[in-house]
Amino acid sequence: MITVLHKGIFSPFVTALIEAACVVAYFGFLRCGELTVNTDFDASCNLCIEDITFEEDYAILHLKTSKTDPFRSGVNIYLFKNNTSVCPVKSLIRYLDVRRSRFSIACNSSPLFVMENGEALTRTFFINHVRSILEIIGLNPSNYNGHSFRIGAATSVASKIEDHLIKILGRWSSECYTRYIHTPKSTIKQAQLALISD
Repeated sequence: MITVLHKGIFSPFVTALIEAACVVAYFGFLRCGELTVNTDFDASCNLCIEDITFEEDYAILHLKTSKTDPFRSGVNIYLFKNNTSVCPVKSLIRYLDVRRSRFSIACNSSPLFVMENGEALTRTFFINHVRSILEIIGLNPSNYNGHSFRIGAATSVASKIEDHLIKILGRWSSECYTRYIHTPKSTIKQAQLALISD
């Protein structure tokens, strides 16, 4: 997706915005509603500029509210530098630089992710742009929704890290995260073949 984004299919501003939102959603195991708005922006629950801080090797994204936080105590999501083309810290810095050059003055309670018109990133705008990229890649965009980054992140690490770490990364308190993991047919085949091997 990032490779397609960098081919100039959108304006430089939208490219930086969608890249940062996608990469942060993936590495942060975020739900679409945690980085976008449905209608009106509300600084008391939506992501603001003040909700991101940068340290030497990582960024901290503070979610004020989430589905798994019924008492609204908030949670910090640590996004570490990884020195790849999909580094969440570099993507956020690049986006914020582009944003600053377009909208020079922004208060700390302004939306973190904004569209070219300066309004908070909406779910519809985000999903439509992601689906446009998927279509260019040759994937069926109707197979993807607001949970796709969360599902993709859980599936990607399922065979690489321990279950309790998946629960921590995705902020799951139950075993429901297993519903997000899509097991490839080849893995199921290998498991069945193991049943008959000596």
